Amino acid sequence: MASRRPITDSQAVSLANISRTRRAQLVAEFEGELGIDHKARARAAYEAKRWIIIKTIIVWTIALMFFSIACYKLYLMGQDVDQPFSDINPLHSIFGNWR
Repeated sequence: MASRRPITDSQAVSLANISRTRRAQLVAEFEGELGIDHKARARAAYEAKRWIIIKTIIVWTIALMFFSIACYKLYLMGQDVDQPFSDINPLHSIFGNWR
């Protein structure tokens, strides 16, 4: 069990004045007494970050797929026109071939 140091007026140590290493040691001792598993906690944090990265990759992949399809459709619409901007009807160009 962690032993507590007596705090006197001459030795008033606040939490802000404790070094990060000592603060981490105190937290680890306190959590150890409560029965908190550090490895399981670190693993859960790692899995949460990993899942966020995977979701981000999936969303960006889908967005890039839609963007590339839209660019290709615009390219095809531009190839069908004899003169640029002479026949601007995107709904007919996109959905006209599906009859």
